[in-house]
Amino acid sequence: MKKYFAFVLLLLFFVYPFYPSAHSENKPSQKLELEKSRDKILDYIRKNKTHFRVEDLILLDYLQRRFDLPDEFSFNRSFVRIPTPQDIKSLETYGRLVNYKGIAWKKPKQAESYIWLELKALFVDKQEDCTDKITLIRQIKEQSKRGGYETTHSALALAWFIEQRCLSVSDNDVQQLINEITHQLHSLTFSNPFPSDLKVEAMAFICYLGKKKIINPDEIYRLFSFQRDDGAFSGTGTPSEGINVHTTLLILWLALEFLNEDTVFTEPMIAGAKDKN
Repeated sequence: MKKYFAFVLLLLFFVYPFYPSAHSENKPSQKLELEKSRDKILDYIRKNKTHFRVEDLILLDYLQRRFDLPDEFSFNRSFVRIPTPQDIKSLETYGRLVNYKGIAWKKPKQAESYIWLELKALFVDKQEDCTDKITLIRQIKEQSKRGGYETTHSALALAWFIEQRCLSVSDNDVQQLINEITHQLHSLTFSNPFPSDLKVEAMAFICYLGKKKIINPDEIYRLFSFQRDDGAFSGTGTPSEGINVHTTLLILWLALEFLNEDTVFTEPMIAGAKDKN
């Protein structure tokens, strides 16, 4: 028996040191593939962005600011068409995210239930508009427990209330809420083996909340096995089923995050929020 254990220990002694080095040797090649996939997405965007929804162009503008992408990906350089009725409605609601002044901002009277909290945050014009901390935390926490997009958009609402200075990251209660929602988002990332829109939105919002260290980079690399030849993603397990622009932009977000794995990005999504800080 002693000889058996001695053999096992000896085996572990020789095998263990080689595992980390094998992993580190593989990482540069993974990063190279990630760079190629990122460039394919950017090429797809260049060719097709004039047809994107306003909401997708606003997300693209945020990625341009967060990761210092070329100015060609900014909202002003991408939204060049005469606004349609749907564009006008979207710009009324979300125009302040990019500080778009061509159309007056207006909070909608009707919207999906899971975006009401984020709209409440977005339309805070002054500190007196902030709901009290206890109520906000309770509302965000209650919505986050419902799962699916209710959870991801709770994370978005939380981040926007922080950007609007209704909540503070230095507050212990807020930090606890960030940790709770991060855990819920992380659970959503295991919902599908393929990059569904919900899965990658959960991953992106984990990064948005400053918690990307809990994501295994291998999970990011696996997403790109579902990339289409044109650079986009379908949001399903079958790339040939079509294109989901929103999913594609979220995966670009993740690629840019993990090409800069050790960088903590703090660019606010609400363009005017910098002036408040």
